[in-house]
Amino acid sequence: MDHQPPSAAWLESKSGEQTVVRGTCVLGRAVGCTLVLPGERVSRRHAMVHAQGDDEFWLVDLGSANGTYLNGRRVSQPCRLTDRDQVLVGDYSFTFRQPQAQRLAAESPAGTEKTIQEIKTLNCWLLVADIESSTQFTRRLPADEAPRVTGRWLADCKQIIDGHNGTINKFLGDGFLAYWPDREGAASSVAKTLTVLHQQQEKEHPRFRVVLHYGKVFMGGAASLGEESLLGSEVNFVFRMEKLAGSLGALRLMSDPAKAQLKSLCNAGEESRHPLPGFDGEFLFFRF
Repeated sequence: MDHQPPSAAWLESKSGEQTVVRGTCVLGRAVGCTLVLPGERVSRRHAMVHAQGDDEFWLVDLGSANGTYLNGRRVSQPCRLTDRDQVLVGDYSFTFRQPQAQRLAAESPAGTEKTIQEIKTLNCWLLVADIESSTQFTRRLPADEAPRVTGRWLADCKQIIDGHNGTINKFLGDGFLAYWPDREGAASSVAKTLTVLHQQQEKEHPRFRVVLHYGKVFMGGAASLGEESLLGSEVNFVFRMEKLAGSLGALRLMSDPAKAQLKSLCNAGEESRHPLPGFDGEFLFFRF
């Protein structure tokens, strides 16, 4: 456990021990977890607290056998944490602390202007994956089984994204947004990710969609404005793509800019043009 003074957010045990949350904090029985909890009711990789931007933290169950509880309710999908929330993992109880959150939300206009100036632009690969008809899917399962299936899927997908040099920017309840800045080797990493996710889709439990786009985004520095760390029309575009894929019944959909960047690294066909709400004209998409 980390006894250093907390910087932004931390988990505090009943005995007052503090574990600072930096990036992703994994709780579980396995030795490699950020917070090792050697209890019989704790899974090897039980849950995680995931930082999204500078001041937003989400609790995600990783398909644990006995569940993760937030303020007395079992976590069935990623939940945003607020200061003094109660987190229960097995027989271990923690208080999530984020006392800076209110101060950040009330920053002065001068501080806000500085934050805006720190925003940078870069070309990114953007990938959205989500469980198809998640509400109906979870209703078909026993109450205790649905959180485990969703949690295991999120854990597997996170491992795939992390293992191929990508980053999950945001969990979406029944899915996530991941990205890769366009640098050397990124296209190859994205192509390999698509291959492994395709293998996951063949298991069909749960059945999920994957959409891929490429474009310029604004990144960072907007946490005090209540915005996500990835901003811009291209981010909106990939989410509109996900909705389009659902309406088409397509499990895998790729935009024309993404296909142009991947070139021969990925086989894509069955092209068609479709409009997207909020964008002018029609756009070329590929199934892969």
